[in-house]
Amino acid sequence: MAGAGGLLIRVFFLAATVFSLSGCQAGYYWHLASGHAELMGDREPVEEVLSRPGLDPETRRRLQQSREMLEFAAAELALEPGNAYRDHVALERDWVVLNLVAAPEFSLEPHQWCYPLLGCLNYRGFFDPERAEREAERLREKGLQVYRGGAIAYSTLGWFADPLTSAMLDGDAPWRAELLFHELTHRRFWLAGDTAFNESLATSVGREGARRWLAQQGMPEQVAVLERRARARQALAEMVADTRERLERIYESGEDPGTMRARRREVILGLRERFERETEREPALARYRDWIQGPLNNAQLNSFSDYNRWVPAFDELLRSCDGRWSCFWGQVERIAALPDEERDAVLENLLPDD
Repeated sequence: MAGAGGLLIRVFFLAATVFSLSGCQAGYYWHLASGHAELMGDREPVEEVLSRPGLDPETRRRLQQSREMLEFAAAELALEPGNAYRDHVALERDWVVLNLVAAPEFSLEPHQWCYPLLGCLNYRGFFDPERAEREAERLREKGLQVYRGGAIAYSTLGWFADPLTSAMLDGDAPWRAELLFHELTHRRFWLAGDTAFNESLATSVGREGARRWLAQQGMPEQVAVLERRARARQALAEMVADTRERLERIYESGEDPGTMRARRREVILGLRERFERETEREPALARYRDWIQGPLNNAQLNSFSDYNRWVPAFDELLRSCDGRWSCFWGQVERIAALPDEERDAVLENLLPDD
Protein backbone atom coordinates (compact mmCIF):
# COMPACT_ATOMS: atom_id res chain seq x y z
CA MET A 1 0.00 0.00 0.00
CA ALA A 2 1.43 3.10 -0.46
CA GLY A 3 3.36 2.45 -1.30
CA ALA A 4 2.65 4.63 -0.50
CA GLY A 5 4.74 5.91 1.76
CA GLY A 6 8.18 5.14 2.30
CA LEU A 7 11.63 5.49 3.69
CA LEU A 8 12.78 8.89 4.91
CA ILE A 9 16.55 9.31 4.77
CA ARG A 10 18.82 12.15 5.85
CA VAL A 11 21.86 10.75 4.16
CA PHE A 12 24.26 13.64 4.57
CA PHE A 13 23.74 13.82 8.31
CA LEU A 14 23.95 10.08 8.68
CA ALA A 15 27.17 9.86 6.70
CA ALA A 16 28.69 12.65 8.78
CA THR A 17 27.85 10.97 12.09
CA VAL A 18 28.21 7.33 11.18
CA PHE A 19 31.63 6.92 12.79
CA SER A 20 30.13 7.71 16.19
CA LEU A 21 27.74 4.77 15.92
CA SER A 22 28.12 1.14 16.87
CA GLY A 23 29.07 -1.40 14.21
CA CYS A 24 25.58 -2.58 13.25
CA GLN A 25 24.24 0.99 13.25
CA ALA A 26 27.12 2.20 11.11
CA GLY A 27 26.56 -0.64 8.65
CA TYR A 28 22.89 0.17 8.33
CA TYR A 29 23.45 3.88 7.71
CA TRP A 30 26.24 3.30 5.21
CA HIS A 31 23.87 0.94 3.39
CA LEU A 32 21.33 3.77 3.23
CA ALA A 33 23.90 6.29 2.06
CA SER A 34 25.29 3.98 -0.62
CA GLY A 35 21.81 2.94 -1.80
CA HIS A 36 20.71 6.54 -2.10
CA ALA A 37 23.97 7.52 -3.84
CA GLU A 38 23.55 4.70 -6.35
CA LEU A 39 20.01 5.80 -7.07
CA MET A 40 21.08 9.41 -7.54
CA GLY A 41 23.90 8.29 -9.81
CA ASP A 42 21.41 6.62 -12.16
CA ARG A 43 19.16 9.65 -12.53
CA GLU A 44 18.58 11.58 -15.73
CA PRO A 45 16.91 14.98 -16.03
CA VAL A 46 13.31 14.56 -17.09
CA GLU A 47 13.92 17.11 -19.84
CA GLU A 48 16.61 14.90 -21.35
CA VAL A 49 14.36 11.85 -21.24
CA LEU A 50 11.60 13.82 -22.94
CA SER A 51 13.98 14.93 -25.69
CA ARG A 52 14.48 11.37 -26.94
CA PRO A 53 12.72 10.98 -30.29
CA GLY A 54 11.91 7.30 -29.75
CA LEU A 55 10.42 7.70 -26.29
CA ASP A 56 7.24 5.70 -25.73
CA PRO A 57 4.27 8.11 -26.14
CA GLU A 58 2.62 7.00 -22.89
CA THR A 59 5.84 7.47 -20.94
CA ARG A 60 6.22 10.91 -22.51
CA ARG A 61 2.69 11.86 -21.49
CA ARG A 62 3.20 10.71 -17.91
CA LEU A 63 6.51 12.53 -17.56
CA GLN A 64 4.92 15.70 -18.89
CA GLN A 65 2.05 15.29 -16.44
CA SER A 66 4.52 14.91 -13.57
CA ARG A 67 5.97 18.32 -14.44
CA GLU A 68 2.47 19.80 -14.47
CA MET A 69 1.74 18.22 -11.08
CA LEU A 70 4.86 19.81 -9.58
CA GLU A 71 3.83 23.23 -10.85
CA PHE A 72 0.33 22.69 -9.47
CA ALA A 73 1.69 21.60 -6.08
CA ALA A 74 3.68 24.81 -5.72
CA ALA A 75 0.97 27.14 -7.01
CA GLU A 76 -2.18 25.57 -5.57
CA LEU A 77 -1.29 23.35 -2.59
CA ALA A 78 1.36 25.45 -0.82
CA LEU A 79 3.80 22.57 -1.23
CA GLU A 80 7.47 23.13 -1.96
CA PRO A 81 8.81 20.82 -4.69
CA GLY A 82 12.03 22.75 -5.16
CA ASN A 83 14.27 20.61 -7.37
CA ALA A 84 12.66 17.32 -6.33
CA TYR A 85 11.26 14.91 -8.91
CA ARG A 86 12.91 16.77 -11.79
CA ASP A 87 15.10 13.75 -12.54
CA HIS A 88 14.05 10.26 -13.59
CA VAL A 89 15.47 6.89 -12.53
CA ALA A 90 14.61 3.67 -14.35
CA LEU A 91 14.36 0.89 -11.76
CA GLU A 92 15.08 -2.76 -12.44
CA ARG A 93 12.45 -3.74 -9.84
CA ASP A 94 9.01 -2.46 -8.94
CA TRP A 95 10.07 -0.92 -5.62
CA VAL A 96 12.87 1.35 -4.50
CA VAL A 97 13.08 0.39 -0.82
CA LEU A 98 11.68 -2.36 1.39
CA ASN A 99 10.07 -1.26 4.65
CA LEU A 100 9.84 -3.46 7.72
CA VAL A 101 7.31 -2.97 10.50
CA ALA A 102 7.09 -5.09 13.63
CA ALA A 103 5.04 -5.57 16.79
CA PRO A 104 4.87 -8.00 19.72
CA GLU A 105 2.63 -11.05 19.34
CA PHE A 106 0.18 -9.91 22.01
CA SER A 107 0.35 -6.13 21.68
CA LEU A 108 -0.48 -3.47 19.12
CA GLU A 109 2.31 -1.26 20.42
CA PRO A 110 4.58 -0.86 17.38
CA HIS A 111 8.24 -1.72 17.52
CA GLN A 112 10.22 1.44 16.82
CA TRP A 113 13.59 2.35 15.39
CA CYS A 114 15.18 5.66 16.35
CA TYR A 115 17.09 7.87 13.92
CA PRO A 116 19.09 11.09 14.18
CA LEU A 117 16.78 14.10 13.65
CA LEU A 118 13.86 11.98 12.44
CA GLY A 119 12.93 10.70 15.88
CA CYS A 120 11.62 7.20 16.55
CA LEU A 121 9.55 5.74 13.70
CA ASN A 122 7.41 2.65 13.27
CA TYR A 123 9.35 1.33 10.27
CA ARG A 124 12.84 0.68 8.97
CA GLY A 125 13.72 0.87 5.30
CA PHE A 126 16.25 -1.04 3.22
CA PHE A 127 17.65 -0.78 -0.28
CA ASP A 128 19.14 -4.28 0.10
CA PRO A 129 16.51 -7.08 0.35
CA GLU A 130 19.02 -9.48 1.93
CA ARG A 131 19.77 -7.01 4.71
CA ALA A 132 16.03 -6.50 5.16
CA GLU A 133 15.48 -10.25 5.53
CA ARG A 134 18.30 -10.54 8.09
CA GLU A 135 16.69 -7.80 10.14
CA ALA A 136 13.28 -9.45 9.80
CA GLU A 137 14.69 -12.76 11.04
CA ARG A 138 16.36 -11.02 13.98
CA LEU A 139 13.02 -9.49 14.94
CA ARG A 140 11.22 -12.82 14.65
CA GLU A 141 13.82 -14.42 16.91
CA LYS A 142 12.93 -11.78 19.50
CA GLY A 143 9.31 -12.92 19.33
CA LEU A 144 8.02 -10.05 17.19
CA GLN A 145 5.59 -10.28 14.31
CA VAL A 146 6.97 -8.73 11.12
CA TYR A 147 5.44 -7.33 7.95
CA ARG A 148 7.45 -6.32 4.89
CA GLY A 149 6.30 -4.13 2.01
CA GLY A 150 7.93 -2.50 -0.99
CA ALA A 151 7.82 1.29 -1.36
CA ILE A 152 8.01 2.83 -4.80
CA ALA A 153 9.02 6.29 -3.59
CA TYR A 154 10.65 7.99 -0.65
CA SER A 155 11.37 11.51 0.53
CA THR A 156 14.58 12.95 1.95
CA LEU A 157 12.50 15.76 3.50
CA GLY A 158 14.06 18.45 1.35
CA TRP A 159 17.70 17.54 1.88
CA PHE A 160 18.16 16.17 -1.64
CA ALA A 161 16.60 16.34 -5.09
CA ASP A 162 14.52 13.20 -4.77
CA PRO A 163 14.17 11.43 -8.13
CA LEU A 164 11.05 10.36 -9.96
CA THR A 165 11.30 6.58 -10.23
CA SER A 166 9.90 4.54 -13.10
CA ALA A 167 7.62 2.81 -10.58
CA MET A 168 6.09 6.21 -9.76
CA LEU A 169 4.91 6.45 -13.37
CA ASP A 170 2.88 3.26 -13.14
CA GLY A 171 -0.85 3.37 -12.49
CA ASP A 172 -3.43 5.87 -13.66
CA ALA A 173 -3.53 9.64 -13.24
CA PRO A 174 -5.38 9.65 -9.87
CA TRP A 175 -2.89 7.17 -8.41
CA ARG A 176 0.17 9.05 -9.71
CA ALA A 177 -1.05 12.44 -8.56
CA GLU A 178 -1.95 11.19 -5.10
CA LEU A 179 1.45 9.53 -4.72
CA LEU A 180 3.45 12.56 -5.81
CA PHE A 181 1.53 14.98 -3.58
CA HIS A 182 1.88 12.50 -0.69
CA GLU A 183 5.66 12.53 -1.01
CA LEU A 184 5.79 16.31 -1.44
CA THR A 185 3.83 16.68 1.80
CA HIS A 186 6.75 15.10 3.65
CA ARG A 187 9.02 17.78 2.21
CA ARG A 188 6.59 20.48 3.35
CA PHE A 189 6.12 19.22 6.91
CA TRP A 190 7.60 16.54 9.13
CA LEU A 191 6.96 15.94 12.84
CA ALA A 192 9.84 14.01 14.35
CA GLY A 193 8.79 10.82 16.10
CA ASP A 194 5.11 10.61 15.08
CA THR A 195 4.60 8.16 12.22
CA ALA A 196 0.78 8.23 12.25
CA PHE A 197 0.67 12.04 12.18
CA ASN A 198 3.10 12.29 9.25
CA GLU A 199 1.64 9.52 7.13
CA SER A 200 -2.01 10.39 7.75
CA LEU A 201 -1.26 14.02 6.92
CA ALA A 202 0.42 13.01 3.66
CA THR A 203 -2.43 10.65 2.77
CA SER A 204 -5.00 13.41 3.31
CA VAL A 205 -3.09 16.09 1.41
CA GLY A 206 -2.18 13.66 -1.37
CA ARG A 207 -5.80 12.72 -1.95
CA GLU A 208 -7.20 16.25 -1.85
CA GLY A 209 -4.35 17.54 -3.98
CA ALA A 210 -5.03 14.84 -6.56
CA ARG A 211 -8.75 15.69 -6.57
CA ARG A 212 -8.05 19.36 -7.23
CA TRP A 213 -5.45 18.65 -9.90
CA LEU A 214 -7.74 16.25 -11.75
CA ALA A 215 -10.57 18.78 -11.59
CA GLN A 216 -8.30 21.51 -12.96
CA GLN A 217 -7.28 19.20 -15.79
CA GLY A 218 -10.91 18.69 -16.76
CA MET A 219 -11.00 15.01 -15.80
CA PRO A 220 -14.32 14.56 -13.95
CA GLU A 221 -14.37 10.82 -14.62
CA GLN A 222 -10.97 10.49 -12.93
CA VAL A 223 -12.17 12.55 -9.98
CA ALA A 224 -14.98 10.01 -9.63
CA VAL A 225 -12.43 7.18 -9.69
CA LEU A 226 -10.41 8.90 -6.95
CA GLU A 227 -13.49 9.42 -4.80
CA ARG A 228 -14.58 5.78 -5.16
CA ARG A 229 -11.12 4.69 -4.06
CA ALA A 230 -11.23 7.11 -1.13
CA ARG A 231 -14.53 5.62 0.04
CA ALA A 232 -13.11 2.12 -0.30
CA ARG A 233 -9.99 3.01 1.66
CA GLN A 234 -12.05 4.60 4.41
CA ALA A 235 -14.25 1.50 4.55
CA LEU A 236 -11.17 -0.68 4.97
CA ALA A 237 -9.78 1.74 7.57
CA GLU A 238 -12.96 1.33 9.60
CA MET A 239 -12.71 -2.46 9.35
CA VAL A 240 -9.08 -2.36 10.48
CA ALA A 241 -9.91 0.00 13.36
CA ASP A 242 -12.67 -2.32 14.56
CA THR A 243 -10.34 -5.31 14.28
CA ARG A 244 -7.62 -3.57 16.26
CA GLU A 245 -10.11 -2.72 19.01
CA ARG A 246 -11.14 -6.38 19.26
CA LEU A 247 -7.52 -7.50 19.35
CA GLU A 248 -6.68 -4.98 22.05
CA ARG A 249 -9.43 -6.43 24.25
CA ILE A 250 -8.03 -9.91 23.69
CA TYR A 251 -4.48 -8.85 24.54
CA GLU A 252 -5.64 -7.07 27.68
CA SER A 253 -7.67 -10.09 28.84
CA GLY A 254 -4.76 -11.81 30.58
CA GLU A 255 -5.77 -15.17 29.12
CA ASP A 256 -3.18 -17.82 28.31
CA PRO A 257 -1.31 -17.51 24.97
CA GLY A 258 -3.10 -20.44 23.34
CA THR A 259 -6.51 -18.98 24.06
CA MET A 260 -5.48 -15.55 22.81
CA ARG A 261 -4.10 -17.04 19.58
CA ALA A 262 -7.35 -18.91 18.96
CA ARG A 263 -9.44 -15.82 19.60
CA ARG A 264 -7.16 -13.77 17.35
CA ARG A 265 -7.63 -16.25 14.50
CA GLU A 266 -11.40 -15.82 14.83
CA VAL A 267 -11.08 -12.03 14.70
CA ILE A 268 -8.86 -12.12 11.61
CA LEU A 269 -11.23 -14.56 9.92
CA GLY A 270 -14.05 -12.18 10.72
CA LEU A 271 -12.13 -9.30 9.11
CA ARG A 272 -11.62 -11.29 5.91
CA GLU A 273 -15.28 -12.33 5.77
CA ARG A 274 -16.42 -8.75 6.38
CA PHE A 275 -14.07 -7.57 3.62
CA GLU A 276 -15.70 -9.94 1.13
CA ARG A 277 -19.20 -8.79 2.11
CA GLU A 278 -18.22 -5.14 1.84
CA THR A 279 -16.54 -5.74 -1.53
CA GLU A 280 -19.83 -6.97 -2.95
CA ARG A 281 -21.31 -3.57 -2.07
CA GLU A 282 -18.21 -1.51 -2.89
CA PRO A 283 -16.26 -3.12 -5.76
CA ALA A 284 -13.42 -0.59 -5.41
CA LEU A 285 -12.39 -2.50 -2.29
CA ALA A 286 -11.17 -5.33 -4.52
CA ARG A 287 -7.90 -3.45 -5.08
CA TYR A 288 -7.01 -4.36 -1.47
CA ARG A 289 -7.59 -8.10 -1.91
CA ASP A 290 -3.85 -8.90 -2.06
CA TRP A 291 -3.37 -6.91 1.13
CA ILE A 292 -6.22 -8.64 2.96
CA GLN A 293 -4.69 -12.01 2.03
CA GLY A 294 -1.47 -11.08 3.83
CA PRO A 295 -0.65 -12.27 7.35
CA LEU A 296 -2.85 -9.57 8.94
CA ASN A 297 -0.61 -9.73 11.98
CA ASN A 298 -0.25 -6.88 14.46
CA ALA A 299 2.51 -5.27 12.41
CA GLN A 300 0.52 -5.20 9.17
CA LEU A 301 -2.57 -3.80 10.90
CA ASN A 302 -0.48 -1.13 12.61
CA SER A 303 1.07 -0.06 9.32
CA PHE A 304 -2.30 0.46 7.67
CA SER A 305 -3.50 2.36 10.71
CA ASP A 306 -0.49 4.70 10.60
CA TYR A 307 -1.34 5.78 7.05
CA ASN A 308 -5.06 6.22 7.70
CA ARG A 309 -5.79 6.83 11.39
CA TRP A 310 -5.95 10.63 11.27
CA VAL A 311 -6.95 11.13 7.63
CA PRO A 312 -10.58 12.11 8.43
CA ALA A 313 -9.25 14.55 11.05
CA PHE A 314 -6.96 16.29 8.57
CA ASP A 315 -9.78 16.29 6.00
CA GLU A 316 -11.98 18.04 8.56
CA LEU A 317 -9.20 20.48 9.41
CA LEU A 318 -9.02 21.56 5.77
CA ARG A 319 -12.80 21.92 5.62
CA SER A 320 -12.72 24.11 8.74
CA CYS A 321 -10.26 26.32 6.84
CA ASP A 322 -12.70 26.57 3.92
CA GLY A 323 -10.19 24.70 1.79
CA ARG A 324 -7.49 27.37 2.21
CA TRP A 325 -4.03 25.83 2.38
CA SER A 326 -2.40 28.74 4.20
CA CYS A 327 -4.87 28.29 7.04
CA PHE A 328 -4.51 24.50 6.94
CA TRP A 329 -0.72 24.46 7.18
CA GLY A 330 -0.83 26.98 10.00
CA GLN A 331 -3.22 24.73 11.93
CA VAL A 332 -1.05 21.67 11.22
CA GLU A 333 1.95 23.45 12.71
CA ARG A 334 -0.08 24.56 15.73
CA ILE A 335 -1.35 21.04 16.45
CA ALA A 336 2.07 19.48 15.87
CA ALA A 337 3.59 21.77 18.49
CA LEU A 338 1.32 20.37 21.21
CA PRO A 339 2.48 17.66 23.64
CA ASP A 340 1.75 14.14 22.38
CA GLU A 341 -1.41 13.51 24.40
CA GLU A 342 -2.87 16.94 23.67
CA ARG A 343 -2.10 16.55 19.97
CA ASP A 344 -3.90 13.21 19.81
CA ALA A 345 -6.85 14.67 21.71
CA VAL A 346 -7.19 17.53 19.22
CA LEU A 347 -7.09 15.13 16.29
CA GLU A 348 -9.58 12.83 18.01
CA ASN A 349 -11.99 15.75 18.38
CA LEU A 350 -11.67 16.48 14.66
CA LEU A 351 -12.79 12.98 13.71
CA PRO A 352 -16.37 12.85 12.43
CA ASP A 353 -19.00 11.21 14.61
CA ASP A 354 -19.89 7.63 13.66
